[in-house]
This record gives sequence, structure tokens and C-alpha cells, in this order.
Amino acid sequence: MNMEFETTRSIQAFKDILCDRYGTSDFMWMSQNWQPRLAHQHTFKTSPQKMKLDVLKCPRLQHVIEEASEDQEVPKEQLYKTVQSILDEIGYNRRLPVIRWLGLLLLKVLKRTCNGLYVNETSINRVLSVMGDNPVIFAPSHRSYGDFILMSYICFHYKIEIPAIAAGMDFHSMWLMGHVLRDSCAFFMRRSFGSDKLYWTAFSEYVQKLVTDGEAAIEFFIEGTRSRTAKSLMPKFGFLSMTLVPFLTGRVPDITIVPINISYDRTLEEILFAYELLGVPKPKESTSGLIKALNMLNERYGKVYVDFAEPLSVRELFQLNGLQRSLPTPESPQDQHTLSANETMFCVDVAHRVVQQQQRHSVITAFNLISIILNNSVLEGSGPPLLNEVVANVSWLKSVMEVLGALIDIQDGPVNVEVAVKEAIAVHKSLVTLTPTNHLKLIKVHTTAHRVNPAKLKGHSMSEHTMGVAVPMVMIQHYLNPCLHYLIGPALVTLVMWHLDDAVEITRGDLFQNFNFLRLLFAYEFAFYAAWAEKEFDDAVKQLEMLSVVEPTKSDRLKLGNHRKLQILLLNLLQPFLEGYLTVCQLLQQTASDPCSESLLLTSTQRRVEELLGSGIILHPYALSLDMHSAALQALTALQAVNRLKRNGMVLYQAQTRKLLEVTQKLGKYKFCHDLSAVISLFISIV
Repeated sequence: MNMEFETTRSIQAFKDILCDRYGTSDFMWMSQNWQPRLAHQHTFKTSPQKMKLDVLKCPRLQHVIEEASEDQEVPKEQLYKTVQSILDEIGYNRRLPVIRWLGLLLLKVLKRTCNGLYVNETSINRVLSVMGDNPVIFAPSHRSYGDFILMSYICFHYKIEIPAIAAGMDFHSMWLMGHVLRDSCAFFMRRSFGSDKLYWTAFSEYVQKLVTDGEAAIEFFIEGTRSRTAKSLMPKFGFLSMTLVPFLTGRVPDITIVPINISYDRTLEEILFAYELLGVPKPKESTSGLIKALNMLNERYGKVYVDFAEPLSVRELFQLNGLQRSLPTPESPQDQHTLSANETMFCVDVAHRVVQQQQRHSVITAFNLISIILNNSVLEGSGPPLLNEVVANVSWLKSVMEVLGALIDIQDGPVNVEVAVKEAIAVHKSLVTLTPTNHLKLIKVHTTAHRVNPAKLKGHSMSEHTMGVAVPMVMIQHYLNPCLHYLIGPALVTLVMWHLDDAVEITRGDLFQNFNFLRLLFAYEFAFYAAWAEKEFDDAVKQLEMLSVVEPTKSDRLKLGNHRKLQILLLNLLQPFLEGYLTVCQLLQQTASDPCSESLLLTSTQRRVEELLGSGIILHPYALSLDMHSAALQALTALQAVNRLKRNGMVLYQAQTRKLLEVTQKLGKYKFCHDLSAVISLFISIV
């Protein structure tokens, strides 16, 4: 067997760092003599306060203040005070007593709610070996509010200086918690800067000062926000580009970026995410809300896995791209540096590499595989599966996923698989249950307590019946989605092969052309990077050949293989996305010849999906997801099937009829049909 796609990672490399905390004093552990390793050692010492003063004195910021003073006819002294208040709003503090108390609280919570915090010690030792000579950036995946506090605890455990953490202003406004987080090394950034050049310059200079003069690593989430779907989001480039400017202008010799994956057995916000995807707005972050959330501490959340990918050297990546740094000259000093087109594309490339490494370092759990099986049984209309069927299918799916390169936390052997399945069901008892006849069924999750004022909804006000069916299925999809990184390429190839009309075989060139159309259409759904299309296509075909899903022919063409079970499963994984995207395309054709706002379009598409779901034309409730509809709109805009307009400060979308019709027709031929009995099975599978 070709070993290219098999993982070289091992679950044995992960150590439960909570294990040694049982039976010992948490207070004494957090009070230990702590001499942390610095990410970037300097010959000079700095402090959070000194950094803010240095930023205030920097030539670039002074130049912007002078410009603003002339343009707005405001005294420079007043603008200096404005910048000081901006820097006070942004800047972090480092108070070790606060960090210790916060760590003590977290340790108590983890021991009460988790079955283990597993860290790949081989990978973190590799990171430690490259720290010290240049700035370091930690780039974790973002699936929960717990991500950044877990990262800080792990750094404390391994005696790494607590990173300077980029946090949103949502936390800044929380009474007490805003101060606690700031004192624990969080610095705050606004979600958007708009045309506020003064704020943008102050923030940019502050970030660059953290890079050049900071002793601790900088930590930020390259996706920009939590992923409600548990899939990777398309990376954001603004903050990353700020951190890379000191390298591009020669102020630092290199920057080390460490992609990090944090995988959760069970996500703390699972039900909130499901409602958000269906249009119910998230609760505003507040200290009182945090206190109410403590009720969740009576639940068990299984294991948490943290893996540090191979550190990326920005200098090596820059050389790999054949680029030369544009070092400052008297005519173009470093404080006025603007990214060139090549440097901008380099930032895009680095961002996608970070996301790719995050994906490759995930840990797949038993419940991730159970979710695929439950999803498959719903779409097949086979009803709730028996426990022994679930165990057998988890064992089979584990072998498939391992061929595709996934690391699965299930030991080999039927007995071990059954134990893992039962443990997963126990952890997720609020979502699934075993009946007296040993069938695995979904539990009714939606209650009237989750009703909100329809005026506050981001989408269409759906019926209680629809919500009752949709919420548990969206939650199941949340746990299925982490597997899609490994399955999406093979699934897209299989989809094209399945719809060859009367042809049995296809050339690689024609297959790639069809594959690439789907890949471009789903680019924002799965964070695809266009530059890697051919490589990912070749990998997917090789993997499918290994799994007997496709076969090469004597005429150097490809045809479907005999592994029908896996073919059907891969097609079923794509079902909600095909249904959702096709509905968006069809509705845009009917309604958006005139410019229309995104909120109105999302409301209309969600209403239409609900109608089609009720009539059995659409089978999967995940097609109701507003995030999916928004991603479809972004992709159609990139494909020039929709125009994005700005009028009177509003963003509007207008269909380009001919191109949109072409996309709709291409997509329409890929819809995978099931027997309508599947819909009935879906309804009765809810307890």
C-alpha cells in the first residue's frame, strides 16, 4: 500500500497533562516557582507600558497625527490623547498573580468536566527547540471560547512565557472579565477599522512592536472568529500581514509561525452553534452570561487534544516563493512600508499553509465517526442503526480514514472499538441515546426555551417542527465536519464519476475540469486554496484508487470501482451542500435581478429551503445553515455569477443571469437523489 497518505503521527505521543494533577494540590501547582522560556530573547528589557510609549513615539504614527491635525483642524495634543486612549484600549498587561488564579480556576473546571487534556509532547518539544532567536507566532484553530485559555494553561504547564493574545472587543466590554483577560496577556482589537486611519495605524504599529521587541509569542486565530461548523474557515489576512511587515522590512531576520490544532471530543458551545447557524443570534458576551454558563459544568465533555504542527519559517517560505525583501531606503523608509502585490500573495500563501497544517493535525474521535454513520443512515432511510452495526461501521470507517491520513483515537480490535463507541455515546448523552432495543437514536434537543423574538432572527422564522428536526441534525453535522478535511477531495471526485451520464470512463483532464468547478464553487465552504487544486486532485484520485472507489483502465482513463458502500457514503456527505447551494442559485435566479441585501437573500433562501424540506425535495436540514448560504454567495461572487455592489453605504448583490444559469445547470446535474422514505425516517429518528 502507498504510505504517502498514512499519518506518521501517533496517539501514543499525546500525554494527558491533567493526569498528574489528580490527588495533588492545584493551589501548590499553580503557585510553583515559574521561570518561563522566552520565545524571543533580547539584549534589552521591555514592558507592556514601555511598548505603548514606544508606539506613541514612532515616526509613522506621528506622521499620521500631523496629517489628521491639518485635515481635521484639531490640535496635535488632542490627537495624542486620543492615540493614548486607543493604546490603553488595545494594550495588554502581564500580572502573574492574575494568571495563576485564572489557571487555578481553569484547572478545577477541567478536572470536573474533562476526561483528559492531551498534548502531543513530541510536537511541543520540537517547538521549544526552535524558540529564542526570532519572534514566534502561535496560530491555533478556533472552535471554542476555551481555545485561548487552554493555550495559556499549556504554556504555563510547559514553562513557556504566556503569549500576547489577540482578543475581540466583545471581551473588552465584559465587566471584570475584560480586566482579568487583559492582565492575563490579552490585547484587544476592533472587529473592523473602517476609515479610522488613526486607529489602524496605532494598532498596526502596536502589533509590529510586539513582533520586534516582545519576549513572548504572539497568539492569534487566523480564521478571525470561532468556527460554528467545526470546519476550517477561509483565513483572514489582515492581522497576519501586520505581523509579517517587520520581516519584510528587514527589522527581524525571521519569524517562526506555529500552527496548532485543538480538537474537542465535545464542544462546549455545541447547541449555541446549532442555533446560530439556523439564524438565532448568539447571546452577547457578558460576565453574567459567563456565570450562567457555569451550569454546563455539570456535564462531561470528554477529551481535548492539542497538537503543535511543524514550525514554519517565514524566511524559508519567502525564499521558496522566489521573493526578495524590499528593504527600506531613504526614499521609502520602513515606517511607510506598503505591501507589494507579491508580498500580499505571499501572506495569502502563508495563511493557507497555516490552515492546512491545523487541519492535518486534528485528532478524530469515535463520535466524529458515529456522526458520519448516523448521517448516512438518515439519508439512506434505514432508520436508527443497532449498536453492533454502529460498532462494525466505526471499525470500517476508522480503517478508511487512516488510509486518508487521519489520526483516530480508537485502539484496534472489536472490543476496543465497542468500548470507544459506548464512551462516546455517554459523553454525548444530551444528543444521542441507546433505546431498550439497542438502537442509536437522536434526542429531541429543541425546546420552547430557545424561542426568540422573530425580529431578532438573522434568517427566516421557522416552525417549531422544522427546528425540532433541524437542531439535532445540525449538531450531528458539527461533529461530522472535522472529518471532511480528509474526505472532501475524494467525495468531489466520486460525485463527478457517479454522474458520467452514459459514459463509463473519463479522462483525467475532463475529470479535473469538473472537479475544479465544484472546488471553486465550494471554496468558501471548505477553505480551498486555488493554487493547490491540481495537487489535491492527484492526491484524491490516488486515495480513491487505494480504496477501490475508482479504477484506472487500459486506455489511461478512470472508471468507478466496486466499493459501492464507500461511494454512497461519500455522496451522502455532500448531500446538504449540494441541496443548499442549488437552492441559493435557483432563488437568486428568480429574485435577484434587482440588487438585494445579503440579509434579505439569506432570509429568502432559508425560507425556501424550509419549504423544500417540508415537501421532501430537500432531505438534509443542514441545508438551512445561514453560514452555508453566505459561503455560497461569496463563491458565486468570486465566480462572477453575482455582482457585489455598494450603494449608500449598503452592500447589495445582483445576479448575473447568464453566468448564474450556467453555474446552476452545472450544479443541478450533481444532485444525488434518495427515496423519499428517508424523510420519514428522519422525522421518526428524533426521540
